[in-house]
Amino acid sequence: MNFRKYFSAFIFITIIIVVLYSCKDMGTEPPGLSASRTNVSIVKGTSTQITLSGGVAPYSIKKQPNNTIATVSLSTSVLTISSVDTGSTSAIVADSKTPIADSLEIMISILGSSSPISFSNQIQPIFNSQCASCHGSNGGLSLAAGTSYSHLVNIQAQSNCTSLKRVLPNDATNSMLYKKVSGTTCGARMPPGGTLNAGDIALIQDWINQGANNN
Repeated sequence: MNFRKYFSAFIFITIIIVVLYSCKDMGTEPPGLSASRTNVSIVKGTSTQITLSGGVAPYSIKKQPNNTIATVSLSTSVLTISSVDTGSTSAIVADSKTPIADSLEIMISILGSSSPISFSNQIQPIFNSQCASCHGSNGGLSLAAGTSYSHLVNIQAQSNCTSLKRVLPNDATNSMLYKKVSGTTCGARMPPGGTLNAGDIALIQDWINQGANNN
């Protein structure tokens, strides 16, 4: 009888010790992997750095960006992003946490100009002269002044490229508007019967990659 009491007490104490140590381990779990920035925009010909922290060192680059747009290198916790050409891409970094590492996607936009592009003063005039005569309301898309922005930014595309947004901020490559005016698929190139000049196309690309601001 005494043996059963001692054995039960032993099991109870063992359980308490296991629970206490488990709680201790949970309390010392390192914070997850983070970065000083996860959305980076820089001008072509320049570079920038972001700092990784948290998680379990050492860190590594899990996926390289499109090397025709940007390159990245890692030294301890500092990730250096160097521009190659205009466009949008991404890199993925990871820590050494086991059994499953934490990872972060770093969005990268390379701009052709460092000056903020004004939607009202630089982009809307392109629509006024080249687009609004057809796209007053055609296809549910109005590019007229006062309505164009709300019909474009973060709005799902229709008819062609329905998996894309009409304008996806910080990512011209995956925006239907840029694909249409630059002739990189999404149906027929716009405007019909002609094309925008290279300067106007670059303005639209940079405006989107700068965040597609309503400024």
